[in-house]
Amino acid sequence: MPDPETNKSSPVPPPWFEPDSGWVPADKRLFGVDRRTIAPTLVVFTLVIVMSVVLPVVNAKVPYADTVKAGDVVELQGDVTFVPEAGWGITSGVRKGNAPLSGEYPATATVEGEAVKFTVHTAPFDGDSNKLLDQIEKTSDALNHGRGIRVASAHATIVTDQGNQGATAQVTGPQSGGLIAAFVFEGRGVEAVAVGPSDTGPESTAAVLQMIRSISHPGETKQ
Repeated sequence: MPDPETNKSSPVPPPWFEPDSGWVPADKRLFGVDRRTIAPTLVVFTLVIVMSVVLPVVNAKVPYADTVKAGDVVELQGDVTFVPEAGWGITSGVRKGNAPLSGEYPATATVEGEAVKFTVHTAPFDGDSNKLLDQIEKTSDALNHGRGIRVASAHATIVTDQGNQGATAQVTGPQSGGLIAAFVFEGRGVEAVAVGPSDTGPESTAAVLQMIRSISHPGETKQ
């Protein structure tokens, strides 16, 4: 006869607590957040602030590595030149008389100052300045790289200090604005694009107009 005591089931121990991989003990949490993630998060947040706010402010106040001096002239392909504003920075392009080893000046030059970027580009073009301006409106990097910038005025006439006639138009965007201009010299087109903050002051605007008017070419003008 079986012993009833030996047939009794052994008590089942309570299940062992196995937290999932994302569980964080209470003593390692702060306001419900894993303490171990706070420091890395703050580091990333600080880097974002530095890259998006601090560095642009610092860059705006630090002198350019290649600063324009009074009397400097920038030259491009095809004997096209312009006089950059003194104190602005040359971010691409070559001064007249400093041709590269290839002997050919670059087709594009850019100067920057007071958060305004002024770029001059030259290339062969078959047409007049108004046709070139139409092409710039459709293809210019400054107007077609997601900045929402659009032409905001009809074409107007602009005359350089040399007496060459071209076409110009104003551009605008959500937080920016500027001016584009076009000239054609003996089959060579010249486009000038200036873009900056919408609250750009009158001094920068005057500097841009003066640089546009300084664009010159030894040949005759084709309007």
